[in-house]
Amino acid sequence: MDNFWPWYIAGPLIGLFVPLLYMADTYVPGAISSAALVTFIGFAGLTATVFVTRQDFSFLGGILRWGGVLAIVAIVCGVIFNWNMGMWFSVAMVGFAGAAILYDTSNVLHHYPEDRFGIICLSCLDAVVRVAPVYLSRQRLNRAPET
Repeated sequence: MDNFWPWYIAGPLIGLFVPLLYMADTYVPGAISSAALVTFIGFAGLTATVFVTRQDFSFLGGILRWGGVLAIVAIVCGVIFNWNMGMWFSVAMVGFAGAAILYDTSNVLHHYPEDRFGIICLSCLDAVVRVAPVYLSRQRLNRAPET
């Protein structure tokens, strides 16, 4: 039964992300390729930072939990009070996602057992998936209105 673990990962990803990627490509052609490039460059740079410096970024855990609650409160308040959170919120969420990548990659390097590659794969995938939607939403908002 251990040979089927990739399907537990691939099934939900395909079912969830393929329709979202189709919608994104329909509304903003070219946004997916540019988001993928920016996400790859950012993830590669942050991962290289962890592997080169060998620093343990586990201190970011509390900051990320606090920042996540703050982000949820900001989103709820934005919906209730009709705030336009715009660019500052997107920049904050990219910073939050970058800190999460540092934290997750550091945990993989320092705290995860080497024989648990399934959980390591999911952790890294989760970190990457956090960055792309923020960039895609900025692409949608920056698109010129069609006339």
